[in-house]
Amino acid sequence: MSDSKSKILKRSSLPLLVILIVVAIGLFFVVKLTEKGTVESIIKKDQPMAILFIFESDKKPVSNQLLIWYPSRRKAAIMDIPSTMGIILKSANKMSSIDTVYDSRNPSKFVKEISDYLKYPIDGWFVYDEVSLCQTIDLLEGIQMFIPETVIESDSLKGVSLPGGAVVLDGDKTNQYLLYALATDSYSEEISRKQRLLINMLGKLADESTAFNKNNNIRLIASKPKSNFSLATRVSIFKHLAQIDYDMIITQFISGSFRSFEERRLLFPYYDGELARDVVSQTAKALGVEENEASQKTVVTIDILNGCGEKGLANTASILFESYGYKVVSVGNAPSFDYAKTIMYDNDGDKAALQQVANIINCRNFGDASALPGLQKANITIILGKDFNGRYCIGQ
Repeated sequence: MSDSKSKILKRSSLPLLVILIVVAIGLFFVVKLTEKGTVESIIKKDQPMAILFIFESDKKPVSNQLLIWYPSRRKAAIMDIPSTMGIILKSANKMSSIDTVYDSRNPSKFVKEISDYLKYPIDGWFVYDEVSLCQTIDLLEGIQMFIPETVIESDSLKGVSLPGGAVVLDGDKTNQYLLYALATDSYSEEISRKQRLLINMLGKLADESTAFNKNNNIRLIASKPKSNFSLATRVSIFKHLAQIDYDMIITQFISGSFRSFEERRLLFPYYDGELARDVVSQTAKALGVEENEASQKTVVTIDILNGCGEKGLANTASILFESYGYKVVSVGNAPSFDYAKTIMYDNDGDKAALQQVANIINCRNFGDASALPGLQKANITIILGKDFNGRYCIGQ
């Protein structure tokens, strides 16, 4: 009797098992089709896309570059996300460095922490370890980098030996370049070197895109990094990445102060991250603005003058604007310290650029550039008044 019951149960459970397998396979293909559809939808609907490029060394994230990108407009910006950024981790409910939640096998939690902190959706990620970076650069047939002077192996740069000048680096030398970038004592220089690596990778992809597509190398290149995207979606993304106007990529970083915490040197973002969030939000909006060819600049330059006498205020403003990707070419004092209100001057006739810069500090006071004495050094001149509190113009 028990044997017959067992046979009946086995026969009745077989159709259920088949149904579950069919449902699982169906869900798999729905997810893949939805993923690919989402990417194509972003491109067709003229929406921005955000992808985190993670470069590893010994399974640790040493360079995290958030690419915010309008595929339909060929416009993009890159924000450096420091691995040693000190924040309150949502997944752990405690203050720590963001890289403490990093898992080389699946960095989704790490990416989500960054997305939650910036309050900006990140669509996906690419992870390059030493092997996949080397293979990618070799498939690109090397990338050109500028190294100010020859780098000789030393105690602080073990295994690093690089030629100076404008040189083409192969895969192995590119891994050495990344270690060289991390070894600098200057935070801004480290960011610049890391971002230049990604920009030049995208540049080489763009310059050789016709040949890569013809030889199907684009599929090989897209297959090298780990990613949350399927291979078909990666190929689609890389084909569109090859169309970015890489000379116009905006570079940005998270500004903050370094402090010792848990026996590590961590960067704590200014204004508890509100500045970084605003940079990301404003950047996405700026990338979506249609510009005519004449008004496009590689970077907008700013001259900042202290017009209120508060010590260090112009330097504070300089860090603020540079974190948004602007280039501050000069910092100094105004002819007097009697300026009650901050005032801005457009030296090039680019009202759109002036307004974007003004929005950062909520400035509504504009002057006639012809009233400024001498030859102007930058596209925009800012004279800080007593109303500027280091972040905003109060009362304007």
